[in-house]
Amino acid sequence: MTVTHYNIYGLNFSVIYENEIVVVYMDVNKEIKRRKHAEDEERLVYMDVNKEIKNGILRKLIICKTKISSYICNAIVEVNNKNINEELLLNLYNEVVEVSEIVI
Repeated sequence: MTVTHYNIYGLNFSVIYENEIVVVYMDVNKEIKRRKHAEDEERLVYMDVNKEIKNGILRKLIICKTKISSYICNAIVEVNNKNINEELLLNLYNEVVEVSEIVI
């Protein structure tokens, strides 16, 4: 397993290469206005998504609850492309934010 870290405009990405699989673990900072699972009392919620996006599959969203609000704080994406660059990572981030509007 190999892990490469990127920091792009203050966004942190960890790219994990294992065998033929490439997974991106990313920071996300998006407030959740409405939530289907509002009754959850957990401070951290791991939400299985498994939604296809343009550059891969959004596997999980990690939701962090604070006293003020709930936020998507991290996401895990299995990527189709093994050639990872900053442009692809920023595109992934935007795809995750867009899809999160649908799944939450």
